[in-house]
Amino acid sequence: MPRDDRSVVAEGIDALGLRFDLIELETFLAVAELGSFSAAAKKMHVSQPSVTNRVQRLEAMLKTKLVERTTRRVSVTPDGAELANRARLALQGLRELLLDFQSRAASSRLRAVIATTPMLAAVVLPQLIQSFRQAYPAMQIQVRDLQYEDVLAAVESGQADLAVSAFDDDSDKLRFEPLAREPMLVVLPKAHPLAGQKHISLEQLARLPLMLLERYTLLQSRLSRALAKRGLSLSTIQHSTNVGTVLGLVDAGLGATFLPRYMAQRYSLESRATLDVPEIDLSRNFGVLFRTKADLNLASTLFLDHLRANFAAMLHAEQG
Repeated sequence: MPRDDRSVVAEGIDALGLRFDLIELETFLAVAELGSFSAAAKKMHVSQPSVTNRVQRLEAMLKTKLVERTTRRVSVTPDGAELANRARLALQGLRELLLDFQSRAASSRLRAVIATTPMLAAVVLPQLIQSFRQAYPAMQIQVRDLQYEDVLAAVESGQADLAVSAFDDDSDKLRFEPLAREPMLVVLPKAHPLAGQKHISLEQLARLPLMLLERYTLLQSRLSRALAKRGLSLSTIQHSTNVGTVLGLVDAGLGATFLPRYMAQRYSLESRATLDVPEIDLSRNFGVLFRTKADLNLASTLFLDHLRANFAAMLHAEQG
């Protein structure tokens, strides 16, 4: 049908005031199927007068007779038969659509999308997800391993339900719940003269070229303030977004870096050593992030509770 003709038809329908409840259409279909007002009343769990009134309202709105009543049976008119055929198809399509919506909604309730950084995704989360799935087999956890800035953006935009990460910033859009506090260790080549020590002083640290991850701005600020109180300053600093790049520079003997203890010990190969800095607290809080006004679904709520109960122990177990 041409567009102009469809517009004319639509305007005509509006002019007729075709407004009715689906229950009236369903009641008519029950009468047409069963051939009886009383049988339709039993099926619809209403009184027979209610069935009669519904069918009459539908006939009045459509301005045509839909059923013929005899002493023995109710039969549909030609218009009634045409309405019944088309209405069955329409209602079946509507039911299928509603079931699809319900299925998708149920599936969404049983799935949590978790954003995190690659190292946490590879080292800490797998065991947590495994124990969670053992407790809740019907729940699905989808992990998105992203760079730190993208982790925050995924939660803010709603593309992720939760994030597992360290967090040093302030945000009006995100709420951070710390679950474990993790010290930052210095990582340097084992061939370095300081590699045999367990600790490193601020004076020694000031003489080391540093390669830092870009997100460690707060750590750099803390170090700079502590050194400034002693009349010292940081040596050459290079930044990178990638842990592998930073460690490659360390392995090349170009300096040292800082990593959380769980990550530093994971990466402490035969060619690398780790040292702590006892003169200053450089610990970072690791935990879970979610939107300030988030309405968490069932899977996300259950996984959040699981993180609260097990994250710290799992993080420390990786260091054992």
